[in-house]
Amino acid sequence: MDNETRQPSTTAFVHTRGQAFRIGVALLLLALGLYLWTLDNGIAAYELEGGDLITHQYAQVQARFSNAPGYPLYTMGGWLWYHALKPILRPIANPIQILSSYSTLWAIVALALMYTLLLMVTRRNVIISALITLAYAVTYFFWYYAVTTEQYTSAVAHTLAIVIVAFRWQEAFEAGEERRANRLFFLLAFLLGLGLAHMVTVLLIGPPIAWFVWRTDRHIWKRWRLLGKAALLAALPLLAYIYVYVRGAQHPEWRGEGSWPNTLSWFLYFLSTPQGRAEMTWTLGPFTDLFPSLIWQELTWPVLILGLAGVSLLGRRRAIVFYATFVLYFIFCYIDRYGNWYQVIMPAYPLVFVGVAVLAQRVWDWLESYPRAIAQAGRGVLALLIFVLFLNRLVVNYPRADQSNRPIDTGLDPGWRLLADDPAPNAAIFGVVEEKLALDYITIIWGYRSDVKAVTIDEARALLASEEHPLYVSVQAAPFFFQQVKEVVGVKSGGLYLLRIGRPQPVFEPPADMIPLDIYFGNQVRLVGYRLTRPPKAIPLHLPWRLTLYWQALVPQQVDWSVSVRPTLKGQFIYLDGSLVQSDHAHPAHGYRPTSTWVPREIVRDDYPIPADPRLDFDGITVILYRAIGEGKFENLGVANFPVVLR
Repeated sequence: MDNETRQPSTTAFVHTRGQAFRIGVALLLLALGLYLWTLDNGIAAYELEGGDLITHQYAQVQARFSNAPGYPLYTMGGWLWYHALKPILRPIANPIQILSSYSTLWAIVALALMYTLLLMVTRRNVIISALITLAYAVTYFFWYYAVTTEQYTSAVAHTLAIVIVAFRWQEAFEAGEERRANRLFFLLAFLLGLGLAHMVTVLLIGPPIAWFVWRTDRHIWKRWRLLGKAALLAALPLLAYIYVYVRGAQHPEWRGEGSWPNTLSWFLYFLSTPQGRAEMTWTLGPFTDLFPSLIWQELTWPVLILGLAGVSLLGRRRAIVFYATFVLYFIFCYIDRYGNWYQVIMPAYPLVFVGVAVLAQRVWDWLESYPRAIAQAGRGVLALLIFVLFLNRLVVNYPRADQSNRPIDTGLDPGWRLLADDPAPNAAIFGVVEEKLALDYITIIWGYRSDVKAVTIDEARALLASEEHPLYVSVQAAPFFFQQVKEVVGVKSGGLYLLRIGRPQPVFEPPADMIPLDIYFGNQVRLVGYRLTRPPKAIPLHLPWRLTLYWQALVPQQVDWSVSVRPTLKGQFIYLDGSLVQSDHAHPAHGYRPTSTWVPREIVRDDYPIPADPRLDFDGITVILYRAIGEGKFENLGVANFPVVLR
């Protein structure tokens, strides 16, 4: 037996189980509070375009497989987590927060396991274990992935669980507890097998663990029955890939680009992780600007140096496991130094902190040989130094790791604007790329207006012909739409941001929900009614009120009149920040229904924004129908004033 099972100075525990449990619960609650405070609650436009974050979110909401090879166990767990918590948390959390909290769950599990491991190697020194766990909890990458939707905190938890079970197995084996040792060996085999159905790079610790088991039990290779059962347990997680196959068969549209003769061909191709291989940069050469310098930037030089030194104090076999794991991670990350190595290497970082804890415990024990006052002062300084490390990482990393209320989280705004126009049930909307991505997210993941579908230009053409669903085009996408669709179509205003598209069929009856008016402009045009509506309460965006006017041409119009809409208070125009509050259209319906195209007696819808500014108090609207006649002069067809009621 080598020295790894012998304690440095005494076999007595530093603190009791009760103390360790209470402090552990407190530190986990503290970490949980910090992560919930900084939890991701929005999404940037570039994140909607693709990447692991958005892929995991769609996977966990729709129970679809994620990036190759699918992360089946993690995704199935995320699906259960999201759909179980959504009905409970929706009043206080949006879907992005609920999805991100799944990473938080694994972060807390990882911290609990790390605290447990540190208690093991420090003889249950609660002070050192808790402070180092907190210091690790606020390292940038762990913190960032604890509050966003990716799987890396679960990889950390997975690695720590493997280490703990391996160490417990060693203790049971060397204590002669055969039954307990066998159970732990089976658990260790199962945990290693989980890597086959989760984050495969976690298995970089596999060869060192296999060596560790062999060095501890030199005759284990002769125990064929034990090894056979362990192999079956290790292979058990592979059954999770049935889920990937089934979902791929049910949804061929999820398979991505490529053509396969059947589901099995696609499945085998998918399992070979061609995407992952394509992203690897198998190139030898010099280091980069980030590799390996990002390692000590993340950990700090003192932690890296002291941690690597402290690992040697674990005992020869345990130290070799850690050092061999570090080497394998370093080699792998060097090969992929132009890729996402900084995510892959994350499970190695807590092992470095374990080395710091072991070294700190040696100093703690060394101080025991001094008089009580000196020992207590020295231990206080030691604890203070670790606490300063925690504060340093907290202060330095907080601005970057905080994912809540980011100014750049405007990716969904284009979709919310379109849905604020309240399109008809089962509507199809053609918009620009940003609008389509936002609409897909809001309708699928957020679950708001799931009856609405964002469509491509080809799908829009087909719907225009079939009229199977109400078709809308965003004002921003309208120029491209009309360039692609050569036929004559009917165009109506669909709100502040939408146009209603269909066959050219004039409407002669005003809607029943408008407030009627009877205002004439030069006996040529009549304003028959209006509506003033707020955006739906479910829209989490500050948007203007929508003033909808309903026009009617009394005779054919030879002139294209422009419209100016101005809110009034007691008959007076309103100014905000020195500017007149007004909204003008060169032509009604966002410019797509000039008055010269109106059919007599046709009802034409026209929409205008009214700022939803708390400083704006108004009780009426002035509408001016006018045209420019050159040299800065204008001719009015008429001016109308009417009181309004906000609905």
